[in-house]
Amino acid sequence: MQPPPPRKLLLARWFARTGTSSVLLRAQRALRSPYVRVVNYHDVPGRLADAFEQQLELFARHFQPMGFDELQAFVAGRFTPSRPGLVLSFDDGLKSHAEVVAPRLERFGFPGWFAVPAGFPDMEVDDDDVFRRDHHVDYDAGEFADGPLLSWDDVRKLDAGHVVCCHSFGHRRLSKDLSESERAHEVGEAKARLEAKLGHPVRAFVWVGGEEWSYSASAARAIREAGFELAFMTNHGVVRPGDDPMQLQRTNIEAESPMDLVRLCLSGFFDAMYRAKRRRVRELTAA
Repeated sequence: MQPPPPRKLLLARWFARTGTSSVLLRAQRALRSPYVRVVNYHDVPGRLADAFEQQLELFARHFQPMGFDELQAFVAGRFTPSRPGLVLSFDDGLKSHAEVVAPRLERFGFPGWFAVPAGFPDMEVDDDDVFRRDHHVDYDAGEFADGPLLSWDDVRKLDAGHVVCCHSFGHRRLSKDLSESERAHEVGEAKARLEAKLGHPVRAFVWVGGEEWSYSASAARAIREAGFELAFMTNHGVVRPGDDPMQLQRTNIEAESPMDLVRLCLSGFFDAMYRAKRRRVRELTAA
């Protein structure tokens, strides 16, 4: 996994040392409540389990866990959490989500939102370097004897106590360059595959990537037409009542992120930096 850029780490350290992160977090609660912060992770290998638990301890002190029904009701204005809400999502259908993440989430009372590329559980990874390069996925190679990806049994076990979301079919960015048949495969066929394996509707979609070019109006229409009820993007922003449920924003944090950086990400500092990008993406993907 790529470490955070040194400049971002220095900024986070300065904000922590001066108390600015805490001030911003208090201001966010005063000015933006009620709100929900959606955080996304990728791989959480065993070597980072202790660091991940430390983050969960912070989350449990300051946020209220949110499952699917709570988040949907919150966006619709039918539910207000007693504290800021928190959704913890995990991208890419990785084995560590079942082995490392889920037990710790359950210990702290958080439902996980697991974004699974529908084609991954059927794949065998013969060469980690090739797989990571071809599918734009990062993970610790060799940690699990049966490979780095969730099996269908793993997905069904996660589904029993958490939320399984569709993360395309093959972890492909849904840019405007995809053909109609490619979009259908990555959205509609991915949804159908997950639903056939789980035996119930899959109600949430998670866009792949966060680059501006990875969003497109055509893919947004496909996601809506497929019948998804919630869709998540990654452009740093909180969720508030009345937001478009198909344009919910996430904030990236990784298990290896130092606590100073975690606090800065939660404070809303990066939300302001991404405001213009969020507006452009929102206009591009609006119904």
